[in-house]
Amino acid sequence: MNISAIDILIISVYLIIIFFSGTLMKKFIKGIDNFLVAGRSMGFHLGLLSLMCTEIGMITYVYYAELGFKAGFAALIVAVPPVIAYFFLGKTGFIIKPLLDMKINTIPEFFSKKFSKGVRLYIGIIMAVGGILNFGVFPGVEANFINIITGIPKNYLLATMIVMLTLVLVYTVVGGMVSVIITNYIQYILLSFGMIFITVYGIYHIGWNDIVDGAFKQFGEKGLDPFYPTFISGQFGFGFLVWQILLWIALLVGWQAISMRLFSSKDSKTGQKIYTWSGLLFLSRGIMPIFWGIMAIAVVGTKIDSLEALPLLLVKIVPAGFLGIIFAALLAASMSTYASYLLSWSSVVSQDIIGSIVTYITKKELDSKKQLLVSRITMAAVMIFIIWWSLFHEMEGYLYFYLNMTGMLFIPGVLICVALGIYWKKARTLGAYLAITFGAILPMLYLIWPAQVKDYASEIGWGGFVVSLVGMLLGSVIQNYFQPLTNKEVVK
Repeated sequence: MNISAIDILIISVYLIIIFFSGTLMKKFIKGIDNFLVAGRSMGFHLGLLSLMCTEIGMITYVYYAELGFKAGFAALIVAVPPVIAYFFLGKTGFIIKPLLDMKINTIPEFFSKKFSKGVRLYIGIIMAVGGILNFGVFPGVEANFINIITGIPKNYLLATMIVMLTLVLVYTVVGGMVSVIITNYIQYILLSFGMIFITVYGIYHIGWNDIVDGAFKQFGEKGLDPFYPTFISGQFGFGFLVWQILLWIALLVGWQAISMRLFSSKDSKTGQKIYTWSGLLFLSRGIMPIFWGIMAIAVVGTKIDSLEALPLLLVKIVPAGFLGIIFAALLAASMSTYASYLLSWSSVVSQDIIGSIVTYITKKELDSKKQLLVSRITMAAVMIFIIWWSLFHEMEGYLYFYLNMTGMLFIPGVLICVALGIYWKKARTLGAYLAITFGAILPMLYLIWPAQVKDYASEIGWGGFVVSLVGMLLGSVIQNYFQPLTNKEVVK
């Protein structure tokens, strides 16, 4: 075992607290709004911490650390686009204020209001596929992380995944978004301590000069300059930055795990304020784990699986006792992320796919209690799928790019449809269908043939938004020509 008795005690106490938080919150869950968006009662401070914690899990640290391990200090540029996106949306209220004022539970609900129920079903299906494929690699990566940290043999990977997900499922199914938000307070304290301790202690233990020398020897100037050899042709150059800024704006609008936090806000002003300040927290979310990956080069060498760089680093440098606290922090992060993702993607399946089909067939919407039951059953089904996917999917290239591209299956279409649906009166249903379809084509090529197209990830990224925009304009123009809007519809 790589952890001591005191580490095990710390982790056990945390798990007990988390489990009972879910059961205690059960009495507050009276309907689907309470379950999915916490009754829309989340204030600024809790919202800020909850959003930060939702988007940090073990896998977050692993894929950022992999970037640092594979690209050196140049990878630090990846932490900048989220800051720009959060600040822009928070300050301007672009898209997010109208969405908050609509008081919807899921993004696809917007599509039925603006376009049609068919578009809602279509985007719901693609969102569910992209989101669940994205979520599907979490258990395998994180179970491997746990096994390395604890010393559990890798042939117990499946058992580790099942135990981890079962714990999350129980307290999420019982308490929904309320229990997730409550546990974020504990998580934030542990995360803050863990991130600062690893960074400061790592520099002290390894030495700054050794960290820099290790990166330079491995990558040369390319590992220090994100724009090497030029701003245009560099791995993290202009095309990459354009893609990432567009991607993050789209994620903050259409990524269900994030938008559910936004929809849980008590009003639009609070939601905008949460986004404005989240940018600073997300800067540290990127910079620190990327730096840990760079530290790992000096400590564990480069002849290892890049996804194992971070856990091997922690086992090597973190002393007993502190390792338990840090591991509990990372476990806290993952449990919150898993809970949010289970809620997010199961809500899309239950509300926007199953709910839409039931409404179409019966001409009636499911009542709140039935929606709640369907959501909980869907969570269990999603959990079973992601365990299977983690066992059999083989990762190629950067994990970060895989996660980006699964989101890109629907994110360009969501951003274009929502933006033009809100701000362009002549956006039409055919345009929405084409925007969603066109936007999914390029990232699908990356997911099918990653080895062949991995050098064109940035072009595929920003290109997805361009072709999605073309689809919306083309489809809307065609529909407006053959089925012109009435004056009343244009004003509306």
